[in-house]
Amino acid sequence: MSTIVLVGGSFLGAWAWGRVTPLLTAYGHQVHLLTLTGFGDRAHLGSPDTTLSTHARDITAAIEYAGLREVVLVAHSYGGAPATIAANTIPERISHVVYLAALLPEPGRSLFDSTPTHVVEAIMETVRDGRIPVMSDEIIDANFGEHGLTPEDRTWLRARGAGQPIGTYQDPAPADLRAVQRLPRTYIACTGDPGGPPRVPGMEVITLEAGHWPMITDPESLARVLDEAARS
Repeated sequence: MSTIVLVGGSFLGAWAWGRVTPLLTAYGHQVHLLTLTGFGDRAHLGSPDTTLSTHARDITAAIEYAGLREVVLVAHSYGGAPATIAANTIPERISHVVYLAALLPEPGRSLFDSTPTHVVEAIMETVRDGRIPVMSDEIIDANFGEHGLTPEDRTWLRARGAGQPIGTYQDPAPADLRAVQRLPRTYIACTGDPGGPPRVPGMEVITLEAGHWPMITDPESLARVLDEAARS
């Protein structure tokens, strides 16, 4: 049995893993679901002061407060950035980092620093009250390839999703991320996503036949892959 901590991507809270959690529990794992500041039932806590550092601290605080060790830290999409920083901060508590179609932060750079200028400009045009709004169907279809979300999935996601605090994309990662680079790391690449997985020395890459949100569209396959990664 492994201790698995699940961190969602942009707009998502613990609720997004609801279809996967019972399957991982059935495999025998102890599962902890995190909701980052500004999302889910913590949406009211988000503000322009909510940054990437805030979210990294959310993760470290949850793991430390619960006294967790030998953690398999699973991070989806945007969640890969704060999870990397958290694992770098408390590497003694982490046994394995699993990135699910995730963003990997670059030392000393913000996520916007690593994004083409025209994309940043397009995102900034949508910002309202310091938040990037939950994506429209047009944005999802244009940017996430064969995502597999049904109309019902989109309705479910949009009803619960919360806008992304803009500071999370503007706050630079720490300049030194060497501690996390020494941990076992696995990248789960979803075939429906455009492009390919990052090429990082020493990082195992697993391919999952699914779109960008497999916890919603194919929870059984995702649970099986996470179980295998947790046991490796």
